[in-house]
Amino acid sequence: MSTETLDVAVGDAIRFKPQGGYRWWEVRARDERFIVATQQAPFLPKGELQYTVVDLTGWQEKRYNGAGGGIVRSSLNTLGGGWDLDEEGVAEILPGLRSGRWDLSNRRVMDVDSIERREGGR
Repeated sequence: MSTETLDVAVGDAIRFKPQGGYRWWEVRARDERFIVATQQAPFLPKGELQYTVVDLTGWQEKRYNGAGGGIVRSSLNTLGGGWDLDEEGVAEILPGLRSGRWDLSNRRVMDVDSIERREGGR
């Protein structure tokens, strides 16, 4: 992982490799371990968002669905993976992860080889 990951801040836009594609995610919350980002959900009305959570410390000890042994991203392990993505909902994700109330979903986990960053969003 590049040191550029350390520079990712709330309001920046990011995209991932190898799953990158052309779509950018907006960083909505960040701490020393996690990045929470959202983007417009495909095929849904404007304003309907999907989210992802990046674990920057990585999964050193575990490996699921071929992912692990490094930095990963996934959704929360909530029923259906859904989440209320208004400002209050986003604000609850980091404390829930830090406290152990939630973890990242093993079923949806993906490796992150690198993160491309665009400062200040789109």
